[in-house]
Amino acid sequence: MSTQAQYLLDLLGIFGFALSSAYLGVRKDFNLFGTLVLAEAAGLGGGLVRDLVLRVPSIAFTDPGYPLAPLAAALLAYRGKPLHRQPRLFDLLDAVGLGMFSVTGTVKGLQHGMEAVPSAALGVITAMGGGILASAVAKELPSSLRWDSDLYAAPAIAGAGAAATLHETGALDVMTASGAALTAFTLRLLALRFHWRTGRSAAWRAASPQLSPLLPGAYAPPASSTRTTVADTMRLRVIRTPQGHGTGLRSAAPLDDTMRLRAINPPPDRAPERHSPAAPLPEVEATRLVQPGPVGHRLPSEPRHSVSPQPPQADGHPTRGPEGA
Repeated sequence: MSTQAQYLLDLLGIFGFALSSAYLGVRKDFNLFGTLVLAEAAGLGGGLVRDLVLRVPSIAFTDPGYPLAPLAAALLAYRGKPLHRQPRLFDLLDAVGLGMFSVTGTVKGLQHGMEAVPSAALGVITAMGGGILASAVAKELPSSLRWDSDLYAAPAIAGAGAAATLHETGALDVMTASGAALTAFTLRLLALRFHWRTGRSAAWRAASPQLSPLLPGAYAPPASSTRTTVADTMRLRVIRTPQGHGTGLRSAAPLDDTMRLRAINPPPDRAPERHSPAAPLPEVEATRLVQPGPVGHRLPSEPRHSVSPQPPQADGHPTRGPEGA
């Protein structure tokens, strides 16, 4: 692979990382500067961390193409036509960056005298660090750390590990490094296609039978407590409809929302059997965080119920009955 081709692939990967985080800023109603900050953090954050570890000048400050790619992504997300209805485009560009940077970060660590395992870890940081940094700035849980997201770290580890292994065997060159990047890229696309996930921990699966499918009898409330609370998270697809005044026009588009559920189990002495069809479900509290919508429409107001006053009884309060009863 020529140097120019590698340079173009680097810019494409940076652009993909930056575009996803730029749309995260748009979804959270950031201004143009905030959207640009997220795009730059996602596109260049992993490389900056890598260069800080290696104590070398970052290429982001020496080559103007690297900071310009996130700038273009931020302007496209903020001023351009909506592209969030094409999730496959985001996934494809993100997978390109994941495969490229997991290998190039590893190779750069090897070139600076690091051992194979630390170099592979540096490659994973290069591939994932920018997205995690941008999510932290936006106060968003990174999707790469969520149990219900498709495999993200595993393809990066596979690409970085393959590059380090090839170096140890003396077979690392341009073609084999490209093959390692292609391996990470392919694994990421397969994980998206078939929804490969690590699954939830055993402790969470056993904590709340109402929120996770378990076999009957696999859960027993703790006998020592009288009331237990279990928190869970549900990802929703929400259609934004026009609402409110003075917030700017937005088109209705499906966006991810988050619902926090808190299941409160009854005391053990009166906890129903899980397999009993007549057993009542635990109390559930739900909270949704919804951003303001566009101008020109209002949400339907709550129905107003008119309550007719009760006629007082013959000798006392209208509801309590006779005095002293």
